[in-house]
Amino acid sequence: MRKWLVKLVTILISLMALANVASASTILTYQPDVPDSLLKRRD
Repeated sequence: MRKWLVKLVTILISLMALANVASASTILTYQPDVPDSLLKRRD
């Protein structure tokens, strides 16, 4: 009966870990010296 609960918790933890890795990678790859024109072009 608790197996599905354990699966749900592990899936949630893995999703949170993936989100943390994604946010960390975006922060690491962010270049502060990029001109505003390049940033505005993405929109």
